[in-house]
Amino acid sequence: MKKPLSAEKYAFVSQKDKNFIIAFNDSMVKAGYENNGIQPYVVFGKYKIEYCKPGNKIKKYIARIYFRDDEIVLRLYFSNIDKRRDYIEKSPCFIQRPFIDDSHRCKKPNCKGMGKGKCRYQKTYTIDGIPYVKCAEQSFCYYHMDAENASEYVALLTAFYPPSAP
Repeated sequence: MKKPLSAEKYAFVSQKDKNFIIAFNDSMVKAGYENNGIQPYVVFGKYKIEYCKPGNKIKKYIARIYFRDDEIVLRLYFSNIDKRRDYIEKSPCFIQRPFIDDSHRCKKPNCKGMGKGKCRYQKTYTIDGIPYVKCAEQSFCYYHMDAENASEYVALLTAFYPPSAP
């Protein structure tokens, strides 16, 4: 990942963010996940890297890094959050933050994910005895990450999506 990030077109990405991308990518590859390289993107940023478990015919992305003009964003995808409640409750504050902060609370009935009375994006779970209802369409984003913490994000993902045995 170091070589692609050295290309001139990624000069807008800070060295701190490049260091995180490299460390996160190395940890993801070591854990057994794969990515599709740096791809052009227009919705959440100029470029993205998508990560998934290998061997699946249909790619289910579990993490994305978005390259924005002034920052990168790490977006993680989760299901069955209550099954991993204990792991999240014991995690460092920077891992817990998107699970417990006020960002992206469900806005139902004004949600664009509503259909037949049920929101397809809604994530409900309990952390430290507090119930949460979040919109998964925008939730679980991390900002201002440090390279030395990259393996913590990967550990969180492996708790939800254990790598396949070789």
